[in-house]
Amino acid sequence: MARRPTEGRTAAVATALAPYVWRGLTDRMLARRVVGALDRHTVVGLLSGLPGTDVGAAPPVEPAEPGDERVDVLARVLQLQYRHWRGQEIDRLCADLVTALDSWEIEWEAFHRDLRRLLEDR
Repeated sequence: MARRPTEGRTAAVATALAPYVWRGLTDRMLARRVVGALDRHTVVGLLSGLPGTDVGAAPPVEPAEPGDERVDVLARVLQLQYRHWRGQEIDRLCADLVTALDSWEIEWEAFHRDLRRLLEDR
């Protein structure tokens, strides 16, 4: 899987969080909003690439479903930082969360690739 540029995704997440008092959110709700913002950014990017498509203005980002495993990943990252993340600037926090999710996705893909190889060798 080709890695997506982090910068545009980080900016999209920061923009989506900016209207909220994000420091007051729980770690899980912040994680849900980050995943929701990343998903929207992906969809808007795909639609914008289609000729004749006008994406237009979008309503506020909907949080991802609570059971989304990416939410669990980001919630664990935030829990490890305890209250430290509330003191960070939004851009730095978003960059850290996007990077953490990218790292998890790389590990997840490698695990499943290796598992397929093991099962094929049987």
